[in-house]
Amino acid sequence: MTTTSPVTETCDLLITAGWVITVDTGRRIVRHGAVAITGTTIVAVGKATELRTRFSPVRLIDRPESVALPGLVNGHRHLLCCAKGAMPEGGTTLEALRRFIYPSFATLTQEDMAIYARHATAEMIRFGTTLFEEPGCTHIDAVLPEIANSGIRARVGLWTWDQQGSMGSADLPDWLRLSTHDAIRRLEQGLETVQAFGNERIRPAVTLEGVGTCSDKLSVAAARLAQETKTLAVQHKSTSQAEVARETAMFGERPVRHTATIGALNEYTLLNHVTSLDLDDVAAITDSGASISWNPSTALKLAKGTTQYSRFPELVEAGVRMGLGTDAENCSNHQDICRAMFLAALLPRDARLDPNAVSAETAVELGTLGGARALRFDDVTGSLEVGKQADLVLFDTNDYDWRPLHNPIANLAYGVTGHSVDTVVIGGRIVLEGGRSTVVDEDELREQVEETDRRVLARIGITPAPAWPVV
Repeated sequence: MTTTSPVTETCDLLITAGWVITVDTGRRIVRHGAVAITGTTIVAVGKATELRTRFSPVRLIDRPESVALPGLVNGHRHLLCCAKGAMPEGGTTLEALRRFIYPSFATLTQEDMAIYARHATAEMIRFGTTLFEEPGCTHIDAVLPEIANSGIRARVGLWTWDQQGSMGSADLPDWLRLSTHDAIRRLEQGLETVQAFGNERIRPAVTLEGVGTCSDKLSVAAARLAQETKTLAVQHKSTSQAEVARETAMFGERPVRHTATIGALNEYTLLNHVTSLDLDDVAAITDSGASISWNPSTALKLAKGTTQYSRFPELVEAGVRMGLGTDAENCSNHQDICRAMFLAALLPRDARLDPNAVSAETAVELGTLGGARALRFDDVTGSLEVGKQADLVLFDTNDYDWRPLHNPIANLAYGVTGHSVDTVVIGGRIVLEGGRSTVVDEDELREQVEETDRRVLARIGITPAPAWPVV
């Protein structure tokens, strides 16, 4: 009598983990789980013992103590970087933009943008991000190849304004001054350029600066263009009390409500920041089906009043599509969505004196599936499910942040940073392993970005230095 071994399926990659947090429809957490990947796609999620019997993998990553999570999503991350830690202290949102950030952006060359895009994508991946939204860049022909090479997913468009918004043009750089007609054409060109690039991981967006720099006509055109092309119309909105006060005085209604009144708020709109809202604003966003990027670290750094004037718990309660972002270099000084989850979970609790204002589970969902939904990428990513793209993060739990480990959701929301990310997979490709990039030489890249920063700062006459004496 002869016996035969059970027939097994072949897969390209099998990853085991102590905890597989799926963020699927049932929000299942698989203890001692595994994810099987063939090509770019997840083909099975389940118990490790079952999948190791079922599959014969080309490669096995056996990490029985790790935590697996869908790739993190950064809903607001400028590639137009400013030298980290170089922005003069003490500026409000409008002061920081007009005195430092806009002038920095205006000086960037094609070479600068390529290096910044390479660095930003590598930094995000290092901290577990597999999808991000770029709210408007320049030199897009230099940026797109860098995004593609990194392996990351992205929404991206061209930086656009007509400098005819409610805040006026005073202190705006003599850079990219466009008529409204030309600004609309630039939005169309951005879409066409991304589409012609032809990378399935990179989707276009209609990207306006906002913050009182764009005319109503341009905002309406952007919203309509996004709706017609089923992309996203991205705009910074209600970023501070000063912006709200100016637009209320000018239009007789707050920025979000005014955006709805003129017909520039629809289900393809993504509003960044919205740190100053009232309940009418929440209703307008909810009724329109618009999405939100909540950027808590920027709000704190620039003293936007997020604990006093924001309505993020109400937006969550209303079911608004919402993710988390980290913004530009000097607004957060980090690109770690784990830190954003921490702030999203805790800031509203203190603001409302309510320990249930935002749950740990909600914060983790905002950093994964919520962000994918907000960026209209949830058809392929945001959860670990059969048929979705294999975008996955493995956290090394051999660290004080993770131990003792009883409830990984609590660890993620309250104590973990992206420094414990060990492995990142995007579309079945391992782009980070052992905490090191498999795509770029990180040491060389750091030198390149430091050199670029020095050139940019010299152009705008900034010499950053500590306030304390350097001897």
